[in-house]
Amino acid sequence: MEKIKRSLFKRRHDPAGRCRVTGIAGAGRGTGVTHLCILMANYLASSLQRRTAVLDWSGHGDLMSMACASGRNNEKNADAAVYGFRILGVTYYTQGSPGALARCMEGDFEDIIIDFGEMRPSIRDEWLRSTVKIITASLSEWKLEAFMELLTGEEECGAGWIYTAAFGSEDTRKEIERQFSIPLRRVPLSVDAFSVDYRTMKWFEGIL
Repeated sequence: MEKIKRSLFKRRHDPAGRCRVTGIAGAGRGTGVTHLCILMANYLASSLQRRTAVLDWSGHGDLMSMACASGRNNEKNADAAVYGFRILGVTYYTQGSPGALARCMEGDFEDIIIDFGEMRPSIRDEWLRSTVKIITASLSEWKLEAFMELLTGEEECGAGWIYTAAFGSEDTRKEIERQFSIPLRRVPLSVDAFSVDYRTMKWFEGIL
């Protein structure tokens, strides 16, 4: 098992590797993690024509709800015991786990996006093993405390991490950038996560 983990870790961090794993976690609840995951997946699949998968590792069941709402039937892969469905060229898996991730990495996907939900001890190590590590935050006054606690608890803020925020004031965003010496990128407004406009495309080009 340890040998397999080392192999997966190496592949996820190999710049020449075919498969890129992007882990997205939120500094608290309701920071837009799932929305950003779906938006990124549609950018990769539609704009770049990359074979893309999204894994729900949050435990919230949001992707399962999306499958039901869209009328998609979950199909079981007997080898990996993973339930998945496809929308607009993106494959979604509703049960994220080390086994599900390993199965996806053994497949023909070029990009795998993991929806980790809220940052918490149980997923932190797996998130850190991602090729691209993204933190989403809300700068709204009633949700800002969770983000500040995360930043103050890190010894090396910004060391290869991407910080994003979709909500809150611009003054707060700039103050956090100044105080912690990190770039805090404003996620472009997107009402529909399945529709990627030119501004959103340029934003993703700047972070991926």
